Amino acid sequence: MVAVDWFEGPREALAGLFELADDSPAAVSRYRELGRVLVARDGVTVIGHLQLIAGERAGEAEVKSLAVREDRQGAGVGRMLVERAVAVCRQEHRPTLLVATAAADTRVLGFYQRLGFRLLRVERDVFTPQAGYPAMEVDGIPLRDQVWLSLDLQGSARAGTAAATGLRVTRHTERLDELAAFYRDGLGLTEIGRFRDHDGCDGVLLEVPGTGTHLELTTGGGHGAPSPHPQSLLVLYLGEEKAVRAAASRLAADPVTPANPYWAAHATTFQDPDGFQVVLVPEHWEPGKVAR
Repeated sequence: MVAVDWFEGPREALAGLFELADDSPAAVSRYRELGRVLVARDGVTVIGHLQLIAGERAGEAEVKSLAVREDRQGAGVGRMLVERAVAVCRQEHRPTLLVATAAADTRVLGFYQRLGFRLLRVERDVFTPQAGYPAMEVDGIPLRDQVWLSLDLQGSARAGTAAATGLRVTRHTERLDELAAFYRDGLGLTEIGRFRDHDGCDGVLLEVPGTGTHLELTTGGGHGAPSPHPQSLLVLYLGEEKAVRAAASRLAADPVTPANPYWAAHATTFQDPDGFQVVLVPEHWEPGKVAR
């Protein structure tokens, strides 16, 4: 079980994580002792950290350093740390949470944008030899410029509690690779991470594009897969008939008849490798609308 709490010890104990987050020892030495640090622990072992410092403007906060141990990446630990930092800043009535990262690292940029951060500005020539950074590339892109992103905490709070609430649906399976391919390659969910041998379990994390909602598929740990039920449905609103046809083409499978006659009349239903049904609706989801 991973838990997130405040770190109270000497920062030297987190040196490896700070070095993982920043390639310049000189830069790390200037800011490592600033602000507060959250840590993610698996038992007594620290597997990730997030440093939270004051921003340049009154009341603002900044994520200065964030890293997860390499063997634990892809399992949602970084998201847990950021979500805890966001919750703390909201409790303190801070207006904005900032973060800066390398423009070349599109994976990290995507991570923060999936958490609701928006692009703010670009600073050129931040990662230079003069600042202690070696000449390097990320996915073939020279490491030079820095991108700032911001999260409007007041706007999110005004939007209601749903904006601050995340949803992850977890399902156990004995067909992990087959099931992950069905939802990723067939239905178009985005794979955002994997983990292996976490308390005997392996898993795949998939995101429903544009929603922040996750489907976590797990296997192992001495547990069997649940039995499907005709009314245990995953309903995806794809927005248009064309999107439903495209998904059906990728699945290359025949639709099934759902138990609920409403879905038989208004959507197309498929069965996943475990026998659970997935309903594809050719309409946009409208919050507050009662479908039937």
